[in-house]
Amino acid sequence: MTLKQKLLTTAVSLHIALFAIAFVFRSELESFLAIIEIILLISFIIFYRLISKALQPLEYIDTFSNLLKEQEFTARFSELKQPDLDKLINQFNLLLERLHHERLEIGEQKGVFQKLMAESPIGVVLLDYEGRVTDINPATEELLSIKRQKAIGNNIGQLASTQMRYLSKIAVDSHQLIEANQGRQLKVAHYEIRDRGFSRSFYMLYELTGDIVSSQKSAYEKLIRLMSHEVNNTLAITNSLLESCLAFKHQLDNESGADFENALNIVINRSGSLNKFMQGYSNVVKLEKPIKTSFNISKMLEDLKSLFYAECDNRKIGFELICEPEQFIVADANLLEQALVNLIKNGLEAIGENGCLTIVLIQNQTSTCLSIKDTGCGISTDVERQLFTPFFTSKESGQGVGLMLVREILTLHQFSFELVNRNDTQGASFNLTMPR
Repeated sequence: MTLKQKLLTTAVSLHIALFAIAFVFRSELESFLAIIEIILLISFIIFYRLISKALQPLEYIDTFSNLLKEQEFTARFSELKQPDLDKLINQFNLLLERLHHERLEIGEQKGVFQKLMAESPIGVVLLDYEGRVTDINPATEELLSIKRQKAIGNNIGQLASTQMRYLSKIAVDSHQLIEANQGRQLKVAHYEIRDRGFSRSFYMLYELTGDIVSSQKSAYEKLIRLMSHEVNNTLAITNSLLESCLAFKHQLDNESGADFENALNIVINRSGSLNKFMQGYSNVVKLEKPIKTSFNISKMLEDLKSLFYAECDNRKIGFELICEPEQFIVADANLLEQALVNLIKNGLEAIGENGCLTIVLIQNQTSTCLSIKDTGCGISTDVERQLFTPFFTSKESGQGVGLMLVREILTLHQFSFELVNRNDTQGASFNLTMPR
């Protein structure tokens, strides 16, 4: 029962009781009974009006409360020409007006924020009070290769199978350089804000790949050119002198001459090996801008399968090619073939013997996806973070040039790529996406 109902019930009960008393003493009151009844009726009417007016502010408060619940901030109350009540009405109208303006400002700010989130090249990951992802922007989707729908509502720990796992290791108010898929170098910063009395975290991701790669490339290009120049000049002079020295073998007896010729040939062959060694590095810095044409990549893969047939047969490695016969892409065929040769060699070296190398080519309306899968030992965590670092190699006799050359060629084509462990079996998979 409301306060108004209680007061009206009390007033009605009181007046009924007075009517009853007057009726009991009607004989004594005689002609005054009618007057008393009229007075009691007028009294009840006055009571009712006073109660209604006294409780009218409560009715406005109830209406105001409903407006707040419904967030209807554009409504306004009219004045009633009652000073006390009009003061309350004016306060309500003032508060509603302020709420309306604040809503407009928040809406404008939210619009600007959403626009910034959508257009910013900086990745942003927002968490709620319990550490669940509430929003990520398109830049984060692209940098971490994750869809917004998959991330929202999950804790960072629940996304351990994705690249979001890197974020959980970064302390508050600190930043860290991480290497994500496709050889990307990301600077990730972790911050906290106070929202309605609680702490909320958010992450900001900056891609530094271009700057780092450019700096690395500038440094190693100068070094390689200097080394190539000095080594090639030295080898040219040395080989010339050695070839001249071979002419003197006839001045020695047969046994000494044979030993002399063998020793010189060993040095010449070693010089040739050194020349090939330096040529591997030179190839990286001599890459020209791709000359793109349309060609049948299916035919190229068939040719590469034939090229490596003998090596696979000797190692007892199966070579499976899954693709349609006529699939065309636009790229520099020579450069892309060079990259694919390196990737196939890496796959065969990872397998060693008795395994299987599988190449899968799938084409859709927007892109061509190529996967080179091996059944080797896979990629360890330490190696994974340094895969595309210049001159890094996990092989005892490697130069660290193969993947570096692959990265250069694919980056020149603006193709996206990643080298990851396989989910279906042991081994690694190099996944390449080429826009059509």
